[in-house]
Amino acid sequence: MTDIPPHLFSMICRIAANRAYYFEFDDWRLKLRNALFEQSAMAELGLGFDTEILFTEDPKQNLCKYHLFKYTDCLIQSLQDIENLSTWRLFEVDCVNEYETQFLKMASLEMVHYFEKTELFPQYKPKIVELVNILLSHKYGYELRGVNGKYIKLDQQKGHFYCPDDKSEVNWYDLTYMIISPEAKQIVPQHMLEEFECQELNYQLNIKFL
Repeated sequence: MTDIPPHLFSMICRIAANRAYYFEFDDWRLKLRNALFEQSAMAELGLGFDTEILFTEDPKQNLCKYHLFKYTDCLIQSLQDIENLSTWRLFEVDCVNEYETQFLKMASLEMVHYFEKTELFPQYKPKIVELVNILLSHKYGYELRGVNGKYIKLDQQKGHFYCPDDKSEVNWYDLTYMIISPEAKQIVPQHMLEEFECQELNYQLNIKFL
């Protein structure tokens, strides 16, 4: 990742730090946000940068860091080839009105791949698959979402997740949360729910995977 130009690294870190508002804050996430601003400033000043960005051995924190860069990349990849980024000054990113986004997109994708260290993530896939299978076996539905906000389903025969919109396969570590009904909650073993953060909202149970 050290071959990413410092000004692009700085931009991506600053955008990610501002996008962190969409994540619930705890002490570590707040430290991560501050570290992103710090690394952005260092890269911008030509002082080098830390490719790890707040190193951690905690699996959930590693997944959180990946999700943030993946979430940021979804925004960056949605840009046109030439984009008016003057409005990004609210991110404290100084861009011209007509900005060629090709290299920014490449750098952002490289950042995502760098933090895509699945062996360092919590191994949630078997648990999520089991949870979905339990729900379906009892004729209960579920709403599963990915980091890009798209609706995701489980292919029970193949054992992988996919997006119904375009039939593309989805990595299990790109899943962010599941919503089930209070009735469905009753048939899920308590120890499975304790693996995740659960919150009851508007007669629904929100199961967060991070």
